[in-house]
Amino acid sequence: MKITDEDVIEYLSLFTSIPSFLLGRWARSGTNLASRFSSRIVSEYGKLSDHDRRRVRAVLEMDVDEIQEVLRRAHERTGKKQLMILSDPSSREFIERNLAEIRSLIGDRTSSHST
Repeated sequence: MKITDEDVIEYLSLFTSIPSFLLGRWARSGTNLASRFSSRIVSEYGKLSDHDRRRVRAVLEMDVDEIQEVLRRAHERTGKKQLMILSDPSSREFIERNLAEIRSLIGDRTSSHST
């Protein structure tokens, strides 16, 4: 499964629910947001359909450069500042840190749902 800018746009509300000034601050400081929301991440992951779990696994397996390119294309199409912030190379550490945390939170849950 490949994640595209269409997928990002489909779930745009997940990105835009955070005010851009906060996201920018957290991205600059490399904040580990996933650790702050660990119980919710685990709980919500457990409620996902098999298709959506495959989508999550696809994102977790992507290279950060590829993720940022998808975000950049989605930003070009939508103009959403949150996508611009995340696609900026300076947000790489923020993305890496949060992806690693999410992998550790749901990693054992992803293998039990492989297809």
